Amino acid sequence: MTMGWALLAPAALIAAGACTARDTVAVSGAVDDSLDVFCEGGGAPVLADGTCTGRLAETLFRHAVCGCSGLDFNGDLTADAFDSRVGEGPGRGADVASNAGLSGNGAMNISGNVIIGGPDGVQAGELLHVAGDLTSAGSLGRPGSAIEVEGAAWIGGDVMVESLTVSALTIREGASVEGQVMAGTTEMADVDVPPPCRCDQAVDVAERLAEHALANHNAELELDPAALSRVDGDATLELPCGRFYLDEVSGDGPGRISIRAMGRTALFVGGNISTQHDLVVEIGPEAELDIFVGGNIQVSGVSTLGDPTRPRTLRIYVAAGGSIAMSAGSVLAGNLYAPLADLASSAPLELFGAVVVNRVTGAATVDVHHDLAIADASETCGD
Repeated sequence: MTMGWALLAPAALIAAGACTARDTVAVSGAVDDSLDVFCEGGGAPVLADGTCTGRLAETLFRHAVCGCSGLDFNGDLTADAFDSRVGEGPGRGADVASNAGLSGNGAMNISGNVIIGGPDGVQAGELLHVAGDLTSAGSLGRPGSAIEVEGAAWIGGDVMVESLTVSALTIREGASVEGQVMAGTTEMADVDVPPPCRCDQAVDVAERLAEHALANHNAELELDPAALSRVDGDATLELPCGRFYLDEVSGDGPGRISIRAMGRTALFVGGNISTQHDLVVEIGPEAELDIFVGGNIQVSGVSTLGDPTRPRTLRIYVAAGGSIAMSAGSVLAGNLYAPLADLASSAPLELFGAVVVNRVTGAATVDVHHDLAIADASETCGD
């Protein structure tokens, strides 16, 4: 099998060997780190310490949207779910969660549950429809809110709505209720909501980067860590299976930077992904890709990240804070873990997969399609 990396103009692409891998083999506590062993089977990439990234993904991406410091939507929000393994279309099962609060000015339609673990509660706009259960450690609604919960609701604060329809309502003892409430049953009790989002730096990205700045397969493929630094014009980096390290991804002026994963691939970017170019991340038919970023992600052009039919195959972990801005026309088709960074968009935004970020601020319509297949991301990790 021929293996190699290619940094090419799009008109002159060279096919790299698309080897895949199974878990690296531990012998007497040491992990066989050779590229040959890494490229013997298939599945989610394995890090230098033997950690399968599929297991990380299962732990982190249980909700369609998770906000560490809050979720704020000025436009409409729709959250639905599908399973990319069987090709099912959007349906029930997309949960929206926050450790602080949820605020919306438009209509919010959630196909799963809403879980709010902070005192800010749920500040609903004109309409909130929840197909599952609603749990809020704080208050619920605004005076003009029409709220429909098909399941049960547990509210730890006051209720202030135009109308609330719910199958069963549990509300904190002594809380006030304003508006028309239609509940199958009502109970007064304490409401305790643990923080639903993993915002405790569950993945130490900086530590992973320091480790893989040395433990990578760059040398086997003669990959220069500066391969995508200060790109001028168009550039394509095609990677086979393996773990690879780049100093940064950067470029000025017009153009496109494309990264193509052709196998079981992990990419470690020590600094920022910061470019005025369009940014494209492609996942081959049998590939999976994990990207660890030590800095932030700032793309002035259009970002097209991952495959909307297989969001489970792309996972991005970001260490830095600040703001990850998505320009008009951008698509994220993957799973993003950036607990210190805000995800902001002034244009309509469509997400396929899941996000765990500090805060989501959507000035326009936001549509989220949760890929339920991420819940079994470790099924190819082996024992």
